Amino acid sequence: MNSLVRTHLVCPHSDCVAYFRNDPFRIQVLVDKDRNVLLQKPKDIRGIRLPYLHKRWVKSSICPYCEKNVEVVIDEAHQGRNIYLRKPKHSL
Repeated sequence: MNSLVRTHLVCPHSDCVAYFRNDPFRIQVLVDKDRNVLLQKPKDIRGIRLPYLHKRWVKSSICPYCEKNVEVVIDEAHQGRNIYLRKPKHSL
């Protein structure tokens, strides 16, 4: 999967080991050109550059540590790109 890679994300669920920023656990997000996402424990992967589409997406996924539902928000609606995880706003 040729993907944009972000490795610094934390889980939004407070009972997950990847919730605390002072712990070594992080979530790696891979985003492909169609803005599909894959969450995993960090691996050494080289990412690619993706063109900005100037939109915002929300994708459902599962935390690789606690296996709870999370939403991956890909925000390209401004100058730059933000990717973050949040608790689901809708039932999955």
